[in-house]
Amino acid sequence: MGTAISSDGKELYVSTGRGNTVAIIDTAKNAVATTIPVGNRAWGIALDPSGSKLYTANGASNDVSVVDLKSRKELHRIKVGDGPWGIAVVTAVK
Repeated sequence: MGTAISSDGKELYVSTGRGNTVAIIDTAKNAVATTIPVGNRAWGIALDPSGSKLYTANGASNDVSVVDLKSRKELHRIKVGDGPWGIAVVTAVK
C-alpha cells in the first residue's frame, strides 16, 4: 500500500489495497475524513504536481485510477499492463 501527503500537510492519502479505496485522513484530527472507491487492489499512489489529482496503481484490475481531489471522485480508469504495482508522476522539464 502507498501514501501521499498534500502540499499543505492537511491531508494524508492512503491506498487500502484489498479495500479497493483511497482513505483521506485529516491530519489535524488524525481521523479518516472519507474514502474514495478505486480499482481492485490499489497499491501505489501518487499526486500530480498541482495536488488536484491522485493516481492509484490497481494491481488486480490492471488499471490506474485518476481521482479528482476537489470532487472526491474517481474520474477515469486507464487500462495498463498486468498487475501495476507502483506509480510515479514526474513533471516535464523543458
